[in-house]
Amino acid sequence: MVEAKQQRQFDHPASAVWAVLEEFGNLDWTEGVERIELIGEGVGMIRRLFMPGMDPIDEQLTAVDSEAMWFSYDIPRGIPLPVSNYSAEAKVVALDDNRCEVRWIGRANAEGVSEEEAAAAIVSTYDMLFDWLQAHMDAR
Repeated sequence: MVEAKQQRQFDHPASAVWAVLEEFGNLDWTEGVERIELIGEGVGMIRRLFMPGMDPIDEQLTAVDSEAMWFSYDIPRGIPLPVSNYSAEAKVVALDDNRCEVRWIGRANAEGVSEEEAAAAIVSTYDMLFDWLQAHMDAR
């Protein structure tokens, strides 16, 4: 089992960053998603992502705690990484009134690559998400 962790600080209030991440069915802050199909709502919902040249990716919300600014999800179908049994959680932590840190942790089984390569692929994905989140927050 691989566990990959990544975090990044943002010069934005935790509540503002959480407002973006909390809306599980909205990925307007990301790039490359042509459309999202939402199946269900709340915990258990699936956001089916359609991206050019790829099979759909299903991400299922498994838990959310708005007060703690934390959520978790699984990718039961279509994960575009060399892993299986992927689950992740994301948390926003206030550092002060105008700064926060977002922490992302993923767990999975490596598939066809070493555990180190699988962890690096997951961390690279989180870095990309953080870049998009930073650009989105800075543009507000």
